[in-house]
Amino acid sequence: MTRIRTIVCGAAFVAFAFGLGAAPAAAQKKEQPPAPGPLRPVEFPAFHERTLKNGAQVIIVENHEQPVVSVNLRLRSGSKHDPAGKAGVASFTAMLLDKGTKTRSADAIAESIDFVGGSLSASAGDDAISVSASVLTEFLDTALVLMSDIVRNPTFPESELETERQRMLSALQANLGQPQYLAERQFLREVYGEHPYGTRPSPESVRAITRDDLVAYHATHFRPGNALFVVAGDVDPNDIVQRLERHFGDWQGAAPAKASLPTPADRSAREVVFVHKPGAVQAVIRIGHLLPPATHQDWVALDVVGQILGGGTTGWFFQTLRQEKGYTYAAYATLAQRLEPGYFQAWAEVRNEVVDSTLAEFFRLIEKLRAGDFSDADLTTAKDFMTGSFPLQIETPQQVANQIASARLLGLPDDYVATYRDKVAAITAADVRRAAQTHIRPDRAVVVVVGDATQILDNVSGYGPIRLLDADGNPLDRSALEVRGSDLALDGSAIEAGTRVYDVMFQGNAIASLTVTTTREEISGVQAIRSVGEMGGMTSLRQEVAFAAADLRPLFSKTEQQVGSNTISVDLRVEGDEVVGTVSLPGSEPRDVSIDVVSGLLLPGMDDYAIMVLDLAPGASFTLPVVNAQGGTLTNLEIKVVGEGEVTVPAGEFEVYELEVTSAAGSMKLYATKAAPHIVVKQEPAGQPVTIELKEKK
Repeated sequence: MTRIRTIVCGAAFVAFAFGLGAAPAAAQKKEQPPAPGPLRPVEFPAFHERTLKNGAQVIIVENHEQPVVSVNLRLRSGSKHDPAGKAGVASFTAMLLDKGTKTRSADAIAESIDFVGGSLSASAGDDAISVSASVLTEFLDTALVLMSDIVRNPTFPESELETERQRMLSALQANLGQPQYLAERQFLREVYGEHPYGTRPSPESVRAITRDDLVAYHATHFRPGNALFVVAGDVDPNDIVQRLERHFGDWQGAAPAKASLPTPADRSAREVVFVHKPGAVQAVIRIGHLLPPATHQDWVALDVVGQILGGGTTGWFFQTLRQEKGYTYAAYATLAQRLEPGYFQAWAEVRNEVVDSTLAEFFRLIEKLRAGDFSDADLTTAKDFMTGSFPLQIETPQQVANQIASARLLGLPDDYVATYRDKVAAITAADVRRAAQTHIRPDRAVVVVVGDATQILDNVSGYGPIRLLDADGNPLDRSALEVRGSDLALDGSAIEAGTRVYDVMFQGNAIASLTVTTTREEISGVQAIRSVGEMGGMTSLRQEVAFAAADLRPLFSKTEQQVGSNTISVDLRVEGDEVVGTVSLPGSEPRDVSIDVVSGLLLPGMDDYAIMVLDLAPGASFTLPVVNAQGGTLTNLEIKVVGEGEVTVPAGEFEVYELEVTSAAGSMKLYATKAAPHIVVKQEPAGQPVTIELKEKK
């Protein structure tokens, strides 16, 4: 159980993504919040506790204002109990509970709960699995029958497992293209090490999961001795206990033995872990370390520490980094309270130009609080927000029940939630200073930065020894950042003139069409290949590129792209030994480009033509220098052949090589025909819910 306090480039196409992490350079006007009103008394609702004959515990919050009941079953097991190498088992187990039982199909379960206007769902967290049902009071037995069936008798059909597997793999593919996801994943790895809290599902672990894994997990953890029922709404305590006994009474089994988990180790010194994201114009920052488990007596004071530093728009991080400096749109602190060690995290997304300044401000503000250099107003503002917002967290019977259950699963005292507001109000400046000095240790923090190492790696060198990683978390040597010329001999004689039409697909539906026309002609006295790609719609694109037919020596590249109201313009040409021109991006002045030409250089839009003439074979890999259109810089284009097989697209079925392509614009999977020239027939950009598929070639 966790409580967290939070205070298209490739082939012939160019796509640009714009995040909202970095604020305008100019500082924004600081707004003063209104003075808080007097603290109103809050009466914490009464609740009842029972234990079923089979050992399952029950918490009941009675409220008869609405004829609605919610039943939430919490099992004290979660993803931290996933088998080694199979992260995702708990999530799959939860997701497939309602996909079929010994007596009901997935459709029958869905139809039964829909018929009575209710809901039924399940999910897995690090420390617990939750199965929830909500229904009108008169249909409570219907919900309990269904809940009992999916909890006790799931069959985990192979077909449903494969469906969920593909969904999770698609989600992972999208996540792995997002710097925020990469930063959070690496941060947890660094903080927790071998402890399961630091493990997240990967494509490899998801593919390794079998139906037998789900059956075994279910048999081990779905037991009444491991269960806590949380019931809220229009119920009588004695009546609901009788109903639970009727539907779950013959469910048997003691809680599983406590798992032996590795103890995450505290760091002895600060370290910077830099995840290289080529071409990124922003950096994602995570700073933090372990905190004590939820049962530690200092957690209420730590909540106040987190509120002062990074709790919402009144926190120091937000006020300084956004309001005063204009470095970012958001900067906050997260304090995660867990059954086992939790963590502290400061985080923001900022422009490359201010990464070092942002880190300096983070550490300055943390040290300021540790020194006790905060005012009575700082403390009062934090406590007033926490005590004032607390009633909003217990407005409904469901909220009350969930708060109590969460506290119980974290091993907190019975009165923890009921007395929390009073405990916050009693926190003193000395308590905050002591908690910060004891538990917030910037000298032992890990600093995770996801960004373009070629642009900002040296800027973070003053904050500790640096470990450089690629997007998969593998060690990366600094030499890999160097852009060198390529000695590959690229012969364009096999490139055919003609037209290729691609469908841009979103969730299986074509939403746009892109046409790429290739011609052979003389340009400036050179026998050249000219390519024009055009796409209409809300995102319109026209990209024209030309290069020598004999050796793919670049001549020029022009791109005009309209994304909503934003226009991107790139105009590059080769003059002698230089690439010159301009790059215009929304919200900034046109940027002049001047890059020395190196051997094998590609301009934007040439990458799919290079793929056409490369000597592709299983296991082959290639590195080519390419101009990053968005940044106007020289970067590496990495192409790896990772598989082979067949793929079906609207244009037909093709034998293909599967390629992993990484460039400044991101990473993607490409599928190119085995037969030369190797035409790209399908693209799967990482981090985007789209595919691009060949529709016609003529």
